Amino acid sequence: MIDIKNMGIGQRLLLALLSLIAIVSLLGGIKNGYRFSQDFQYDAAKALVLGYDPYELSLVNGGKADIEELKDFHEYFTGIDAPQKMEANQFPSLLYILAPLTLMPYRTAVVVWMILNIIFTFGIVILLRKTFFKETPDFYFALAALLMIAGTPYRNQLGVGQHTLFSFAAFLLAVYLSDKGKAVWAGLMMAVCYFKYTLTVPLCLYFVYKRRWKELIVSVIPHLICTGVCAAVLNKSPIYLIIEPLKVSMALSGEGSLDVGAISGGGAISLIITALLFAGMIVLSFLMKPKGDKEFFAFTVLVSLIITYHRSYDYFVLTAAMPGVYILSDMLAERSDKAGKALEALYWIMLLYMYFGLRIFHEGKAALAAGGIIYYLFLVLFICAVIFENLVYYKSRKLSGNTGKRGEA
Repeated sequence: MIDIKNMGIGQRLLLALLSLIAIVSLLGGIKNGYRFSQDFQYDAAKALVLGYDPYELSLVNGGKADIEELKDFHEYFTGIDAPQKMEANQFPSLLYILAPLTLMPYRTAVVVWMILNIIFTFGIVILLRKTFFKETPDFYFALAALLMIAGTPYRNQLGVGQHTLFSFAAFLLAVYLSDKGKAVWAGLMMAVCYFKYTLTVPLCLYFVYKRRWKELIVSVIPHLICTGVCAAVLNKSPIYLIIEPLKVSMALSGEGSLDVGAISGGGAISLIITALLFAGMIVLSFLMKPKGDKEFFAFTVLVSLIITYHRSYDYFVLTAAMPGVYILSDMLAERSDKAGKALEALYWIMLLYMYFGLRIFHEGKAALAAGGIIYYLFLVLFICAVIFENLVYYKSRKLSGNTGKRGEA
């Protein structure tokens, strides 16, 4: 996958150093994941499989679910001074994905989930190479992959047992299968990737941009079926099973790191801003120039992290935006070398700060505020570059009379 023979000695040394840091980070994530994994949602999935309503349990009595089968789960976390409350913010069709793991004792399920997350990590690296990093030089691809694993967000993602690795890997597999013309399988992978819908639903606008409607339609069908089954099991209406997870999610809307909910304090104002931003993403998915796949994907990655609740552990996906950022910086450099260098430099400052800087300052309020300033400054410049690129494209197309089509990139 990577040919280091043509790299300079400096590049090799940098990758060797990053490899060591990445290994230490991976081992740290494994150690923390074995002890914690409090975001695994084992309790919510277990309750659902047993026939309990996890949403009602999450919204009453402070989320303290008194279920005999979860006694060991609660005793373990109480023993490490990290008592848990149920927060079933996933739709039932998504919680059912975890059903096989709920058949195991919690501590066994944690180990299995951690091993799966490591497999998903390598899946992400392989699939990025086969999709959005296909034409990226070996050094920059290796740099991106190692930085992702070496960074604090990835280590925390693995340590708390989050589902973003799983969902992001499923999304990339959907893109890969779709590129190969396997629309049905791609749609099924999209259905799975919705587990972290706050990230992957915006990312799936890539399929709108590519006009791949079959994949989108297929991705919804399993959820309709599973929601119907769950409604019958719990004796609840399907509407209830859609609204209640969102209520649980709303309770967390002001607890993110840099997203609009965290900045605005959550509530109605954050919903309005989120709706406007998502509407803008949909509009761009229809107006973005053809063969701008990497730029559009980078746009969805960057905006998805701020339109809804996200903690800093989800920011490990930032390296995935690298090809799109570099394409835009090269485009800007053709007209203004300073603008191109500014976009590239801000990306690296933002990336390194989010991956390593926040950790140094223990994610304090001042550190998050500084990260927010850097992130939003870069995002504004990036969006301006996207708009400019498209204006130049449509102007040149109008002058030449070319129509252009969205090809399979």
